[in-house]
Amino acid sequence: MKRLGLVQMLRVVLVAVVVLQSGGIAAAKRRQSGGIAARAAAANPVILLHGILDNYKTVATLGRKISRDYPGTATHSIQMYPDAKSLTAIKVQVKTLKEKIQELNIVGPVTLIGHSLGAVTSRSLIQSWLGHNVTVFISIAGPHVGVCKVPFKEGQKNLFPKCGLTCNETIADMAYSEIGQMLSAGNLWNDPVRQDRYLKKNVFLPASLCQTKATCNEFKLAYKKLSKLVLVGGSGDDVIHPWESTLFGYYDSSWGIVKRAEQEFYERLGLEDLDKDGRLIECTVANTTHVGFVFSDEVYEKCIRPHII
Repeated sequence: MKRLGLVQMLRVVLVAVVVLQSGGIAAAKRRQSGGIAARAAAANPVILLHGILDNYKTVATLGRKISRDYPGTATHSIQMYPDAKSLTAIKVQVKTLKEKIQELNIVGPVTLIGHSLGAVTSRSLIQSWLGHNVTVFISIAGPHVGVCKVPFKEGQKNLFPKCGLTCNETIADMAYSEIGQMLSAGNLWNDPVRQDRYLKKNVFLPASLCQTKATCNEFKLAYKKLSKLVLVGGSGDDVIHPWESTLFGYYDSSWGIVKRAEQEFYERLGLEDLDKDGRLIECTVANTTHVGFVFSDEVYEKCIRPHII
C-alpha cells in the first residue's frame, strides 16, 4: 500500500509540473502576442501601397502586424515610386501598380491596403480594372476628393509660408499648369472656389470621380466585386485638408463641408450601392496624424485588423 501511495504521489507531482509548465508557456505566448490568447488562421494575401514622399518600409509595419496576427498570410509591401519619385503623375502610378500586382501572380481574392496617395492610386486601379481580384480595399487617410490647403505648422519652413491654410490662386496656377498636372500633387489639387478650372485643367481627379461623365457603369461594375470598402480617416490628420476627403466629403464654394452622400458623384461612382449593401465602412480615429495612421495600434485594432479576411 505504501509503494502504491508513493507511485500515486509521483504521478500527481508530475501532472502538476506539466500543468505549471504549460501555464507558463501559454502566459509567455500571450505576452509576446500583446495579450492575444489565440491567433487567427492565415488570411487572403495582402498588398500594401505607401503614400506620397514615402516608401514601402512605412506600410511594411502594417504587414508585420498582419503576419503576426494571421500567421501564414502573404503580405506584399509594394515598392513603386519611393520618396520624391512619388510625385510621378497618378495615371502612370496606376498603370505601374497594375503591372506590379500582375507580377505577383496571385490566384484568388486579395486584400489591398493603401495609405495617402497609395489609397487614391489603389482606388483608381480598382475602379478601372474589371479583371481585378480585390475583395477588400482598406483606404487609410486617402484624399479621394483631393486637397486644397497647404499643410503649414508654425515655426516650420513651408513652400508657401504666406498661404498658410488658405487656398491660393498662385498655387492653383501652378497645379493646373501643364507641368503641374505631370505631378501627383497637382493631380490632387481640387480648388472649390475655382471649379471651372479644376474640371477643365485637372487631368486625373475629375475623371476618377466621375465628374466629367453622366454615367460610370464600368466603375460600378468594378466596385461590385468588393465585399468591403473601408475608409479610414480622422480630424487629427495634419496633411489632408479637408480631412473629410478621406471619406469622400469635400468643401463647397463657401468652404463648408459636403458629406459623401450629398456629393454629385455619390451615385454615379457606385458609392451609394456600396453604402446601401453595408459594404462601405467608415472608421474614424481622432488625434492621429497623417503618418500616424500607419503606426497607430488603435487604428490597426479598430479599423484594419477586423477587416482582414
